[in-house]
Amino acid sequence: MNPDLEVDTEELRRTASALATTAAEVTATAAAPPSAERTPRWRAADAAALAVEATQQQLRWLGAGTAETARLITLAAGAYAEADARAAARLRLAR
Repeated sequence: MNPDLEVDTEELRRTASALATTAAEVTATAAAPPSAERTPRWRAADAAALAVEATQQQLRWLGAGTAETARLITLAAGAYAEADARAAARLRLAR
């Protein structure tokens, strides 16, 4: 049999797990910004604080997007496995 499409669902699940780990690390980075120097009070302190906030927001967005991608890969792996099981059942019935 020469399948049109072959999917390694275990590899998809491993990839999803690695992505979920990366998402958690990125999100954790957003939660722990570097400490800001308070003295002396530099003119750029307010701008730096805004840059930190923007970076944190982007890291949270990136972490959430990566986590969602991991979730979707896991769902796709499950769907492929279910489709394979249904096809195998049909083949068994046809014999």
